[in-house]
Amino acid sequence: MFDSVRTRLTLWYAAVLALSLVAFAFIVYYAAARIFLERQDESLRSTAQTVASAYTEELAETKSADLANKVLLTELSFPDRYVELTDGNGGPVASSRNLSANVFLIPSTSLTEARRAGASFVTINNLRVAIVPLVTNQEIGFAAVAEPLSVIDDALSRLRRAFFAGVPLILLLASAGGYFLARKSLSPIASMNLQTQHISAENLSSRLVVTNSRDELGRLAVTINDLLSRLETSFQEQRQFIADASHELRTPLAVLRGETEVALERTRSVDEYQQSLELVKDEAERLSRIVEDLFLLAREPIKAPLSLRKEPLSLTKVVSDCARAAQVLAIRKGVRLETEASDSGPIEMAGDDELLKRMILNLLDNAVKYTPEGGDVSLSLIRQNGLARIVVRDTGIGIPIAEQKQVFDRFYRVDKARSRALGGAGLGLSIAQWIVEAHGGRIGLESTPGKGSSFTVQLPLES
Repeated sequence: MFDSVRTRLTLWYAAVLALSLVAFAFIVYYAAARIFLERQDESLRSTAQTVASAYTEELAETKSADLANKVLLTELSFPDRYVELTDGNGGPVASSRNLSANVFLIPSTSLTEARRAGASFVTINNLRVAIVPLVTNQEIGFAAVAEPLSVIDDALSRLRRAFFAGVPLILLLASAGGYFLARKSLSPIASMNLQTQHISAENLSSRLVVTNSRDELGRLAVTINDLLSRLETSFQEQRQFIADASHELRTPLAVLRGETEVALERTRSVDEYQQSLELVKDEAERLSRIVEDLFLLAREPIKAPLSLRKEPLSLTKVVSDCARAAQVLAIRKGVRLETEASDSGPIEMAGDDELLKRMILNLLDNAVKYTPEGGDVSLSLIRQNGLARIVVRDTGIGIPIAEQKQVFDRFYRVDKARSRALGGAGLGLSIAQWIVEAHGGRIGLESTPGKGSSFTVQLPLES
């Protein structure tokens, strides 16, 4: 039961509401008790002042204190209240009929307070008593009016009963309403849960229904839909990658199998076996390159910066080594390779020299491969605005404008037939881009069909 979010929310809501109601009831109860007592004191003082005023008038008419006492207590009658007249020392002189058996003695401190402030209050024998002087500035005596505290206790008792009945009822109704609201509020989440249960790798194109994209649940649904879109794209890229990798591996494996089967069909001469072995060697090397490229691309680009072996290195030396290695390819192809060194001295940075060499060699190999005999390839390295700028230019066939954004995709080749004939698998530029981005850099392309291409790599240097 407690595994349900609705139940937990309702219980938390009920607990907080119960504490709030109890605290509110205590505050109201004690405030009401104080107000009731203040009103009782005010009412008793008013009655005592009325008694004192009537006594003064009667005394002025009769000229006799005893006669004034008798007339006053005979004429004045207050339900549920007791009246007592005292002398200057607080001794009882006269009292109302309902107090004849219950005369109360007033403490001297209360009399002193009444003389000083004009009125005082004291609780005697469960009676609340108000005391005022009979005549101001004269020591004639005092008028005391009392009322049982049970009057306030009865009102407070009714208030307590109202709280004892009302608080649980309000709590019950509020809890039921809270559960309904929680269920209503969480119903979109239950709907999203039901929808996501039907989404798998086979139907990632499905999306959650967004009823209101402006509230929290709507924004959550939009976020989940965005996540599903990224997952769908990732799955599609993975399927395409597996399909392309399978296609690329199938060709050299088919050549290896076919050539070995042909060579084993009958006894052949040494030259024929040598030709077969050379073909097998070439295809095995091509297969080895494809497998190495696939292994490199299998590393997650997000985690690549953590897995790089970043060490201080001379980028100038790396570029120089790559130029010497690519010179062999250029001579074999009949292409001129020129190197332009930086005028600002050696350029150093932190990085993985093996990966950087592979990136530059991939660009140079790509340039030499697609530059016709007699063409030119150039490699330059300069320092610019805190960046190392590596530029590889060629005078090759160029890349159509519509396809320039796709050249860094895995297994993408502009001229598929020619690329396959040249031994390309469409992974070189993808690997180069991955290496550059893993070092925190950028790679760009400018190309004009029929005139050549220029690849620019910008790598951050340590300050």
